[in-house]
Amino acid sequence: MANHGPFVSGKDLFSAVCAAEELEETAKLLLVMRGMPIRMLDAEQVAELKETFGRM
Repeated sequence: MANHGPFVSGKDLFSAVCAAEELEETAKLLLVMRGMPIRMLDAEQVAELKETFGRM
């Protein structure tokens, strides 16, 4: 599907719409923050997020 744009999926329509909105907001952040320094999450922070929100 070359040149189509982003594809998202979900277990139902609502989940797919939420995924599309999340993708759009992430893209906006990347554009706004272009060139700014970033801090990556460490393994402990990632583990805490997985524990809190579950595996997606």
